[in-house]
Amino acid sequence: MMTASRESVAYKQYEERFPVKQEQKRDLRVAPTPRRRKKARVRPSLFGCIAVVVIAAVYILFCQMQLTQLSAEVGEQNDLLSELTAENVSLTTKQMNSMNLDEVEDYAVNTLGMVKMDNSQIEYVELTNPDTVTVADSGVSLGSLFAGLAHSFSAIVEYIR
Repeated sequence: MMTASRESVAYKQYEERFPVKQEQKRDLRVAPTPRRRKKARVRPSLFGCIAVVVIAAVYILFCQMQLTQLSAEVGEQNDLLSELTAENVSLTTKQMNSMNLDEVEDYAVNTLGMVKMDNSQIEYVELTNPDTVTVADSGVSLGSLFAGLAHSFSAIVEYIR
């Protein structure tokens, strides 16, 4: 019997019908090394925006701090005003109570030597000419005021045209 070998007809026919696909050689190229991404820099506009936001926040905090201080000072001044108002009322009441008209009259009569006026000391003055009032003409009247306003209005209208 015959042994099958690579040189036999069956192998040859098989190879003719189904040729052996030879591996195509691929052109291997060296791939460039991937570029490393540069670290993203902070854009100047972003830095500017952040700076503006930070400055605005600091300014707002500063204003709030001043507002708090001024509010505390206003509270202290209001307390002081309340105290002084109460003291004023107290002193005014004390002054009114200390100055009685009877005491004033007694002081005037006894210490200063004054006397009350009699009816005989009263003198009446009679004027022969009645009082008269004259108004000087200031040159400004209601008519001249309206005329001035009308002139100004017409000047504005002409300017607009």
